[in-house]
Amino acid sequence: MNLTVMRNGQQVYAREQAFGGSQLTQDISRHYGMSFEDAEAAKRAGNLPEGYEVELLNPFMENLALEVSRALQFFFTSTQYNQIDHLILAGGCAVIPGIDEVVATRTQVNTLVANPFANMVLSDRVKAKSLLADASSLMVACGLALRRFDPS
Repeated sequence: MNLTVMRNGQQVYAREQAFGGSQLTQDISRHYGMSFEDAEAAKRAGNLPEGYEVELLNPFMENLALEVSRALQFFFTSTQYNQIDHLILAGGCAVIPGIDEVVATRTQVNTLVANPFANMVLSDRVKAKSLLADASSLMVACGLALRRFDPS
């Protein structure tokens, strides 16, 4: 997990923590006796047993929110800043339904899920629902693609 703090369009802080979606995949693998690859595929496809949400997903979401909260506290104690306006979640974990609300509740900070395509016109060939499901994971790809159109 990476925390990047921006102020006036400039990065003022960055921190990497050893926590993320692969932790959830490892938990699934151990709990259900699957290989890591099978657990990852089942997680992405939503093909997990009935108790998955209560047993694994909800605790993972709480732990993720706790890690974000800890990262913010580290930011506040190691810089001159004492507040942030909002959080934007991106990456694979950001697609977990309700993760923004769990993080917002834990941190008491307005939290949104990134969507780099929000103000773009989509081709008729693009399946909007599928794109939205992966949008927060495509931040870097979208940014790199837009660089080609940068006049400078």
